[in-house]
Amino acid sequence: MLNSITSKICLLATLGLAISASAVEKKKIDFVLGVDGDFKAAIAAAGASAGNRFVIFVPDGEYEITKLTGDEHGKTTFSASNVSIVGQSVDKTIIWNTTDTEGISTTATLYFPKNNNMYMQDITLQNRSSVSSTEAARQVALQQNEGDKFIYKNVRLLSGQDTYYTKKGRTYWEGGEIDGTVDFICGGGDVFFEGTKLVVTRKGGYITASQNPGDWGYVFNNATISVSNSGFNGTYYLGRSWGHAKAVFLNTKMIAQPTGEGWGPDMNSAPQVFGEYNSKDGNGNAVNTSQRKTYFNGGKDGSTATTLKTVWNANDAAKYTLSNVLKGSDNWDPTKLTVQVNAPKIAQEGAEIVWADDDNARAWVVFVNGKYKANVVVPSFDLDGVAVGSKITVRAANSMGGLGAYSNEVTTLDASATYYNVSIGEAIGGKVESSLSGNKVAEGKTATFTAKPFDGWTFAGWSGKSASQVDASKAAVEIVATGDIELTPGFAAKGTTEFQVEDGIITNAAAESNNAGFNGNGFVNYGAGDLSMVQVPIYAEVGGEYKVVVRYANGSGKARMLAAAAPGVCETEINGCKSAESLTFEATENWTTWDTLSITAKLPAGASYFTFATIAGNDGPNLDQLELILLKADEIMSIPGLAAPIQRLVPETRVRLFSVTGQLIRESSSLETDNLAPGVYLLQTQNGSALRQQMIRVK
Repeated sequence: MLNSITSKICLLATLGLAISASAVEKKKIDFVLGVDGDFKAAIAAAGASAGNRFVIFVPDGEYEITKLTGDEHGKTTFSASNVSIVGQSVDKTIIWNTTDTEGISTTATLYFPKNNNMYMQDITLQNRSSVSSTEAARQVALQQNEGDKFIYKNVRLLSGQDTYYTKKGRTYWEGGEIDGTVDFICGGGDVFFEGTKLVVTRKGGYITASQNPGDWGYVFNNATISVSNSGFNGTYYLGRSWGHAKAVFLNTKMIAQPTGEGWGPDMNSAPQVFGEYNSKDGNGNAVNTSQRKTYFNGGKDGSTATTLKTVWNANDAAKYTLSNVLKGSDNWDPTKLTVQVNAPKIAQEGAEIVWADDDNARAWVVFVNGKYKANVVVPSFDLDGVAVGSKITVRAANSMGGLGAYSNEVTTLDASATYYNVSIGEAIGGKVESSLSGNKVAEGKTATFTAKPFDGWTFAGWSGKSASQVDASKAAVEIVATGDIELTPGFAAKGTTEFQVEDGIITNAAAESNNAGFNGNGFVNYGAGDLSMVQVPIYAEVGGEYKVVVRYANGSGKARMLAAAAPGVCETEINGCKSAESLTFEATENWTTWDTLSITAKLPAGASYFTFATIAGNDGPNLDQLELILLKADEIMSIPGLAAPIQRLVPETRVRLFSVTGQLIRESSSLETDNLAPGVYLLQTQNGSALRQQMIRVK
């Protein structure tokens, strides 16, 4: 099985992949808003940072900067380069202003004049104009004038007309949301939007107004378009030409659809590029684009009138990749900078919260009861001054200061009390929920453990040193702590041949449910860059040769590959590796179109993992589920007299015998065969933390 550290290392070596990237230099967050000063002080400190990466962390809260840093109209200029502005959460971290006028160059909540290498994550910028957002008044939330290499990850911009105004340079959006009324994404440069939400808040509005664009203009990929009022459906436009516009919408989910013509009337010139490919409605059905506009009269400049192909095919869209749009002469790849560091697993040890070090983490941010407490560059936090019963979480910062997911939550304990270690062994086919917030329990306290099998699996009993203290056949058990607790659940899959990928052990990937048509509770979305993989729990009633049917979606427009490692392909010893199989997942029509790919694999009886990993840092498809189809069974072990052979094969081992429906028949270190009916049984043997299962036949 592939759940050990050594087998993962072996798999990496098999695939020819680097185990980890170069370590990120440890460095604390440079400025915490509200702790080190206000936003005015943050701007000054960033300007004095001598060009080094300067990270500003903004805890949850609303921060008005109109008079604090704004000019006479409330516009705030931020001139420093190499700055990261990172919020605690996009919904609750809001920087806002109001203005006493309207105008595209005079109203920005935040204005970057000539900045380079800017990074923003998990934050909302809002222009709360004195003019109603339903009016066509130019109120900018974010303006970037010149400069190059801007990154916005999970950023939300709220305003009315001209919400986001760009002029030059390369920009990458990953996720996030932009709301507005008219021309609310406007200007020039080359901007690639990946998975961004666009919300139209006015009837008859225009999403884009591209002006003097770069080589590519505005490129939206996997965007979602909705409206703030159901009455706006079918009344907005994808864009209009301000100055020889370039705007492209690829693989767009249109929860609300634009007008039939799609593109609005030209303002002062005809567009150079207006394109739309693979647009779907909110249910995944193709949008009717038969009425899309193709002739553009040039507006005030009628001499530029032109006819364009505005509804594209796959070949038309193929060149509009993130790499082509943004790489430039320096091969810039912003996706390497947006990768989040894995959430740490934290625990209390005495008067400290501790976790494992991570070479990819610049620092860690500690939260007490959901609020910012500190940031540290060592994998520990002193609890001095923190009240007993406080809830601690930790997030890791990547090289740009962007914070990854929250750790597990630990409720602080009295460091002077006696605590025992709690060890819950991993088992294939389910998980364990505990009443504890960490891996310690105070003496005399009651700890509750509940085994939760995945869909299609059943609970098969507890094992481990503490199993004798509970009814091992019950999924929910309680133990009063008088010493260290060690339990391992057992699970068996009965009556199913389909296994959900999202139930697996996921590394540098994400379980998601945003693309319709999946089975189970979701699917796994792989990531580019560092090794991304998932170990899928499977269960074979008998060992043998199986057809493994992999259900997937690949709406990227081109084939993607994964390496597949069946159970046993990578042995637990590092020098025992065999070759993993490279699988090619052809493109599907979109991310809500699911297809299957079949491979043949030798599977052992019982529970095991089937592993799928990315290759050479390339992205992968979305994986949904595996189906096992038996082609040729191995011969089932026949045991005429059960007890004696078991003792010869597995001496001094706890033995359980289950029916094929998962019912516990017998449990002992020396099973008796009296009154045992002939037939096929599941034999489960436990030696320490090692759990093995196989199908046997009793004659």
